[in-house]
Amino acid sequence: MTERELKLLLDANAVKQVQVHYALMAQGYMVIINNQTLQTAKRETREFKTLDTAAKLLFKMGVANFVVKLKTNLS
Repeated sequence: MTERELKLLLDANAVKQVQVHYALMAQGYMVIINNQTLQTAKRETREFKTLDTAAKLLFKMGVANFVVKLKTNLS
């Protein structure tokens, strides 16, 4: 899902769940909306270095309520 698609879903009130996950491999954060990762225009997973940058993007897009998951299951 790209930012453009997210904007369309927000306008239609079709966003059910927004999560920010810590991505262990990328050493950063990724945004998951309705069980789909936020992607760049080239359809690559959008990664954020800090939680602040992910939150700023979500606030800019109009998402004020999201869950942050920092713990990853390694087993």
